[in-house]
Amino acid sequence: MRSEWRKMTVLPTPKWTVVATVAAVLVAALIVAIAGAGEDNLALLMGIGLPTWIGSIVLGAWISGLEYGQRTMRRTLTRNPNRLSVIGNKLAVALLGGAGLTILATAIAIPLFSLASSGHELKVAASDTLNVGIGNLVNNVAYVIAGFSFGLFTRSMAGGMTVALAFFFVIDSLLTQIPVVGDYMLAAVSTEIFHAIVGNELVSSDSEVNLARAVAVSVLWLAVFVGLSTLRFVRTDVD
Repeated sequence: MRSEWRKMTVLPTPKWTVVATVAAVLVAALIVAIAGAGEDNLALLMGIGLPTWIGSIVLGAWISGLEYGQRTMRRTLTRNPNRLSVIGNKLAVALLGGAGLTILATAIAIPLFSLASSGHELKVAASDTLNVGIGNLVNNVAYVIAGFSFGLFTRSMAGGMTVALAFFFVIDSLLTQIPVVGDYMLAAVSTEIFHAIVGNELVSSDSEVNLARAVAVSVLWLAVFVGLSTLRFVRTDVD
């Protein structure tokens, strides 16, 4: 795991992901200072939620597809022929990276958003920012795992990111609109979990939350993602 963590802290993709996420928080704070927080807590959802969501997918797909892009996976497996161990180490580091990214963005946003909104009628309370950050932290665990699985399955960092974003922005979003079926899509159950954590009042929603079902469906989705990608990794030769 030490080598995986070193990759996370030294290589450029994670660094630029952190830079982009922090920049998004700063831009959101600037917009709040100029125009106000707006309705429905959009500053929190767009300033913290969206960039950490994308960043989590990027980190997950990056760490699972890195060796394929550099053609060093065979060397990695020579050092550690236990493929399940390789997957476990990579996924653990990816989860730590995604969690750290979300915590960092939230820690920066708490004072900045409060200060930026102080001159406007609608204030962004530190407690609200913290709650949204916690909600994002829980959901981003799922998105790190999903991004990781797509990267491992496609055997490509870029391919994993592309497929993951296409799945969540297009396929998952479209299927979520279908009655009954949509209630069991990952985006829908992730939203329910988020609402359960932050409260419907904060996100201006009166929808009913079935937390037990949402957690169960999320776990099922992630089990399918990880299971299929692990099966392909374990059973397929490395080029």
